[in-house]
Amino acid sequence: MVDVISLVIGFSIGVVLVGLALEIGLKKTSNATPASKHAKSWDISEISNPRIMAEYLSDVDIPKNSKVVVNKCKNKGALANIDARINAGVRGNFIVGDDRALILAGPINRNEIGFWTVEKDIVEQLKQDFDQKWAEGSKMHQGKEN
Repeated sequence: MVDVISLVIGFSIGVVLVGLALEIGLKKTSNATPASKHAKSWDISEISNPRIMAEYLSDVDIPKNSKVVVNKCKNKGALANIDARINAGVRGNFIVGDDRALILAGPINRNEIGFWTVEKDIVEQLKQDFDQKWAEGSKMHQGKEN
């Protein structure tokens, strides 16, 4: 009889201790670096091999190694020495690189806010979106605003 009581008490204490251990383990906060962050100021040169997709491209400094696909552009002359295409189907504004992307809340403009992300799935999807619009686009002819 004493053995049965000892077994029940031991089992009960074990269940309580396991429950406490799980509770403490689940409450630990993660110190992982976030995959995305807000961007009030940014520079395209922060992105390696930038691919720019712009529904509307305003006045920004575009590195010479960039690829650009736009729907509308304020100044096509600024793209004179840039590999650029035009595609009326472009919706959205982002700049994607090898390992990160900058997604903007509005047109690609110096003061536009957005957010940086290094989340691999998002970066890969943006690369695919860019590549599709790039392939569907036509070579841009230099000139006035489109």
